[in-house]
Amino acid sequence: MDILFTSVVKRPYVFAFLVAFVVLSVKRWGWKRSLLWLLSGYVIAWISEYSSINNGFPYGEYHYVYENLSNELMLGGVPVFDSLSYPFLIFAGYSTAEFIMRDTRHETKDKGPIAGSRVSGLVSRVLLGAALTMLLDVIIDPIATMGDKWFLGKIHFYAHPGWYFGVPLTNFGGWFLVPLAVILFNMRMWNHFPGFFCERDAAGEERLNVVYPLFYLAIALFNIVITFSVGEWKLGISSSVLLLAVAGFVMRAFRNAPARRTKVS
Repeated sequence: MDILFTSVVKRPYVFAFLVAFVVLSVKRWGWKRSLLWLLSGYVIAWISEYSSINNGFPYGEYHYVYENLSNELMLGGVPVFDSLSYPFLIFAGYSTAEFIMRDTRHETKDKGPIAGSRVSGLVSRVLLGAALTMLLDVIIDPIATMGDKWFLGKIHFYAHPGWYFGVPLTNFGGWFLVPLAVILFNMRMWNHFPGFFCERDAAGEERLNVVYPLFYLAIALFNIVITFSVGEWKLGISSSVLLLAVAGFVMRAFRNAPARRTKVS
């Protein structure tokens, strides 16, 4: 219990975002889908991290600095708080992708085969969700490797640092594959057991409002503020450009939302 308390105290931002994820996902999907997403996201993330620290896949070879992780909850050499961040980061990426592409949720008969359009739209949302999660890591991971400059602490290092502020490109590849696996697994389960993982209600589009991409932007902004606060201006500017690009797509989707609803009705 003391170790769990220490982990919460040392990483309050992780647990704050986790609570926000629970609230938003239950509102969006209901508790069954949310619980599956949380559990499967954690398990897949833990496997990926355990594999990387032992085999170098999928993120590249990295190692935790265990002397700086004393009195924190660990599982198989992986900090519990680290794997816990995956479910809410992937949720933020996927729900933002849904918001940006929500026009593909509504197809009319004059546009051709509805089934084909829906499948194409689904694949696009899945890929975009994984890509947006990866972009979050592009913002997060470089400043996380500089944890000795802020309250995170020096908790890990790459055996072969990369050119992007010390982060290897393999890490970003892993951060595309793992979210993709989490999203596809959950969708497979939802579709395979529709009676159990039923929709919360029929008005999913109405529940998919701007608060979901705002959750994504809040996570990114938190890390950008940390980046500038420790004087990493080049990284801060690079991360800000990425955030503004995503925000631009979100704003475009938000402005077009009334027209979409009118067209559907």
